[in-house]
Amino acid sequence: MAFLKLVVNPPPSSGLVAGRAKIRYTSLICMKEFVLEGLASPNLRIDYQAELNEEQYRVVADGDNYCLVLAGAGSGKTRAVTYRVAWLLEHGVSPNEILLLTFTNKAAKEMVVRIESLLKSYPTGLWAGTFHSIANRMLRMEGARTKWGRNFTILDEEDAVALMKMCIKEVGPVTGVRFPSGSVIKSIASYGANARLPLARVLERKHPAFLAFEDTLARIIARYREEKERQQAMDFDDLLTELLVALETDENIRNAFARRFKYVIVDEFQDTNLIQADIVNLLSSYHKNLLVVGDDAQSIYSFRAAEIKNILNFGERYPGAKILHLLTNYRSTPEILAVANAVIANNDEQYEKELKAAVQSGEKPLLVPAVDERQEAQYVAEQIVAFSNDGQPLSSMAVLFRAAFHSQALEFELMRRNIPYEYRGGMKFFERAHVKDAMAALRVLRNHKDQVALMRLLQLMEGFGLATAARAANVF
Repeated sequence: MAFLKLVVNPPPSSGLVAGRAKIRYTSLICMKEFVLEGLASPNLRIDYQAELNEEQYRVVADGDNYCLVLAGAGSGKTRAVTYRVAWLLEHGVSPNEILLLTFTNKAAKEMVVRIESLLKSYPTGLWAGTFHSIANRMLRMEGARTKWGRNFTILDEEDAVALMKMCIKEVGPVTGVRFPSGSVIKSIASYGANARLPLARVLERKHPAFLAFEDTLARIIARYREEKERQQAMDFDDLLTELLVALETDENIRNAFARRFKYVIVDEFQDTNLIQADIVNLLSSYHKNLLVVGDDAQSIYSFRAAEIKNILNFGERYPGAKILHLLTNYRSTPEILAVANAVIANNDEQYEKELKAAVQSGEKPLLVPAVDERQEAQYVAEQIVAFSNDGQPLSSMAVLFRAAFHSQALEFELMRRNIPYEYRGGMKFFERAHVKDAMAALRVLRNHKDQVALMRLLQLMEGFGLATAARAANVF
């Protein structure tokens, strides 16, 4: 009777890079040997090298272990991330072993759609979403181990401010002086939570004019926390802080998620705060496969407690980490990139890099000095009129703004000149009053302790103001 000995040569590597393995079958009796070529190579649907440039391909194929990808603007960052996920899936990683963290739900949805398009099948089980949505999901899964339980409700910004105002009335603000509003105190508490700073430091850094009220503000914020716990209602900051507490203090919770996710991928890493960076560190602590993508030159959210040092000190936190670059820009002309590179070169702390244009040369960008926003609006309106007179339809023109309130001066100028326009943007669906009213009713049905939602419903009734609604809600 002949027995077969199976020898894999060369030995399989621990990585996921495809190779052509030789499988040798040897009969121990007749000693006759034959070799089958290539049976161990995965049957890839995607030709990664053909569809990606050299920089992108290296990110996709060599993104194991701790890896920082410095992605310049317009360099195909989203493309590299989605192909990386597709690469992992095609090399045998289960979708539920991958965690993809983004900063907007729209970005997460777009990436999943792209992955589905690449693989021709939906990646069922893939964890993809914002930090807050993933934190919400994890906390509900492990709710039995936390003080919040599984059925906590989530306060949006308007509800959180309403609760803070109620706490101000209970504690009693300083009268006769300019005392911060509920929304300002909420922002102070939020910044302190995300930056992991005590109240005094937050006031020194952001609101020095309110340092005299430190003791009163501390009591108000403490009362706000107590009330949230009593109502089993978290605000958005609590989702992150409570997840971090759970991961740091409960080994079972930490191991459950760290062992589950073999690969953690983070988009826009330059915009993470200290809490988010610590969460990512704990979630990747078991398999030690963490790929973060970002650009230190695009860190603009310090007002949200984003910490640029998360990306600048990545190599110190993870010794031996790979640093890869995406510098080929597909969006802008060489002339625009020359201006961008010259500006970026003046940054005091940065990874040195220079963006390269993949598109043809074009016109030089214009810098138009304006004394104020009215003069700026006047110039833009004059350019619109000039283009229109040259035969360009208004529907082919667009004016971009960094924030909605920047459009006001131009809107006045366009109305003055009788130039019709469409305004894109506005209030989000779930922030509209009638939608919030309906959601409040559903929240009370789900959690009868949700006093903020109950107060909102009561105020819809005639004769109920904030104070009366608060007293009535307390009965429940």
